[in-house]
Amino acid sequence: MEFSRHGQVLGNLLFELLSEALGLLPDHLKDMDCAKGHLIFCHCYPSCREPELKMGTRSHTDPDFITILFQDHVGGLKVLVQNYWIDMPPIPGALVLNIGDLLQVS
Repeated sequence: MEFSRHGQVLGNLLFELLSEALGLLPDHLKDMDCAKGHLIFCHCYPSCREPELKMGTRSHTDPDFITILFQDHVGGLKVLVQNYWIDMPPIPGALVLNIGDLLQVS
């Protein structure tokens, strides 16, 4: 519950910063109910001794407003840039913020 509460506080702060970065009032995205709810998904992809046999998540976009991602040392995140998948090496202690589909159309 404590983790969830901290996640919600972080999400609210990010929506304020995103609003200001877009030249809007700080509460603009929150007033549109962008921060009304949140979900927590935890995925763990441990290292595989036989990488040719591993399976990961299929190519996708995030169907929400924002996704906050914490990568471990294993990595595996790729970003689609001009029809090419680019590896995103993990940065220790960093959070990755993905802009989701709903925020792109808001």
